[in-house]
Amino acid sequence: MYDFEYSSTIYEFASVVTFANGKRSEFKKKDQILFNRDDTEKDKFVVTMLGSHDETIDGNPVDDFNQIILQFGKALYPIKMKVSDHGEIEHLLDFSEMKERWKLRREELIEYYEYEYLVKKQSHRYAVGLKSEEKFFGILKENMLYRLFFWYDNKQPQDLILHDFPARARKAIFTFDGKTSIEKKEKEEKGIIYDTYEVHDEGSKKILSGHAQLTIQFSEDGLPDRIMLWARVEEKDVGYFTKEVVIKRL
Repeated sequence: MYDFEYSSTIYEFASVVTFANGKRSEFKKKDQILFNRDDTEKDKFVVTMLGSHDETIDGNPVDDFNQIILQFGKALYPIKMKVSDHGEIEHLLDFSEMKERWKLRREELIEYYEYEYLVKKQSHRYAVGLKSEEKFFGILKENMLYRLFFWYDNKQPQDLILHDFPARARKAIFTFDGKTSIEKKEKEEKGIIYDTYEVHDEGSKKILSGHAQLTIQFSEDGLPDRIMLWARVEEKDVGYFTKEVVIKRL
């Protein structure tokens, strides 16, 4: 449980994918997160995600189309949420304001990039996700940073979806079974450890097997100090793909 009234914390997010042919790709960024205890509900927090900065791919600044994708994402921030003091996202705050702010920035980006097809296509993808607060909230909770940082140990089976893995437009979906993983889960000073071999894909049935381990270590104030995810899948006729995610408090 969170044990503070206010916190402003920066986290570094790093994601490395190793492909079956041995090639690696690393994405890194930093995110600042603000926590304020709610004045009316003392067991709740207003959490403000200020957005990312210092993004790199394989050690180089993000450019080309990846930069466009980042700009559309950054136009959403700041994002405010109501979060319980045990780390569960409950609902969004100021969704209408955020949506209108994003729409204004979208028009600026489309004009800046001279109405290129890929830019308008990316704009449409975000617009679909922002059609309703419920839809956007569902997408947000599947985002890797949000999913891992606000992981709530509710003792029930939980899915962890790895988007664009092992390939673009694909999904590897791991299930951590709260009922059967109790014996595998260790709660000590170091935190919580989950382990699973239960995995399936988005329906292509190309994944033959998989293994994932999630470790969450906590600071004294209850916030995550370090989150580590290691996941591997075996794809039919291709080989093994590995994804490693580390989120650490700076």
